[in-house]
Formats: sequence, C-alpha cells, structure tokens
Amino acid sequence: MKTGTKKTAARLLLGLSVCLAAACASSRPASAPSVPAAGPGPTSFGGWSEEGIASWYGGDDGFEGKPTASGEIYDSSLMTAAHRDLPLGTVVEVWSLESGKSVSVRINDRGPFIRGRIIDLSRAAAGKLDLIGPGSGRVRLTLLKPGPEAPLVSASGLWSVQIGSFADASNAQRHADHARSTGRPVSLEPYNGLTRVRVGAYASRGEAQDVLAALERQGFEGIVVPVN
Repeated sequence: MKTGTKKTAARLLLGLSVCLAAACASSRPASAPSVPAAGPGPTSFGGWSEEGIASWYGGDDGFEGKPTASGEIYDSSLMTAAHRDLPLGTVVEVWSLESGKSVSVRINDRGPFIRGRIIDLSRAAAGKLDLIGPGSGRVRLTLLKPGPEAPLVSASGLWSVQIGSFADASNAQRHADHARSTGRPVSLEPYNGLTRVRVGAYASRGEAQDVLAALERQGFEGIVVPVN
C-alpha cells in the first residue's frame, strides 16, 4: 500500500472512531444528568462546554407571546433558548449528539426545570436539530459569545428558589404540591399569564443557594431569584 493510501486509511479509521464515540454518547438514557466539561466557567469565552438533554418549548404549551426572563416577548420562530445559569444574552452553539446537526442560539429565558435537561430550545432551533418529533435529545453546548453579567439585586433583601414556570396553572399547582412534600414553604406567583413556583423566602442569597442544592438532591431543578 502506498504511503498516501495508508494515511488516507488512517484518517478514515480515526473519523470512524469519533463517530462511534458520538453514537455511544447519544445512546445514554434521557434521564442522565448534565455533565459540565472541565475548564473555565460558563462566562469564560471559548473554553466552556456542557452535555445533557435538550428539550424545546413554544408549540401549544402557552408560552408563545409571553415575556421571557429577559423581558423579551417569546417568539418560537427565533433562534433563542432558556438556560438556568448562563447570563442572558449569551450565544451558544448546540450540537446534537444524535443527528450531528448544530445551531447557534441566544439565551433569553430561564429553564428548563426538569432534572437532567440543560437547555430549552425555541421551536425553530429544535427543528434545525430534528428534535420536534422526539421532543428531546442529547446535545453538547459550547460558548460562542458570553453575555453581560447582570448582578442580581433584591430590593427586599429576601431571596427564593424558583423551581418552575408554567403556562398551565394546574400544572403549576401539581408541581407546588410535590415541592411541599419536602416540608418547605411553596408559593405560586402569577406573572404575565404564567405561574411561577417558588420555594421560601430567605434572608440571604447564600441560604437560598443551600436550599436549592438540597432541592436538587431531591430531584428538583431551579434557580435562585430575588424577592421584589
């Protein structure tokens, strides 16, 4: 075999091994937790990535036309997404480990609040990744453009843990009842046609972070928010 042929074969074998590795990753169950990669934090440009389950919203779920966490009105035809931690305005690339397709989205909302899911895509973005039918799929996120850090300030000095935001009030009530089984105080907050589920009111952000960590160990997902 000529040297050039050998090199071509080696490249093909390397490419096949990469594809097989991606296929193995995509075969993991949908309940697997997110796996942040080692390296810089989410606001460090160019070094951060995260793997987990992506879902989408904006069909007949009642979120269309409602305000997002950024204040922007939700439009499912735009390339946007919800993430629990990344600063609003951050742009990430979402690569499907199942279809091999990718899309760039801007973070303008908070969520998802379901264990193991790391990002909620708009309907348009989900369509680019072939996720409309299955509803969810395993993805890898990489940082393209960091958003500005906006420090959280509580006018009241109190903090709570938001564990969900629902277009259907009955779903919010069920989630609240489930959270009350942990023995913590839970309240429902109407917000522009949505219903937010919040746990407690705590005297410091650190105390609320501790409660969030405990809730996550019990299977909930959430974010710490100011009580204003």
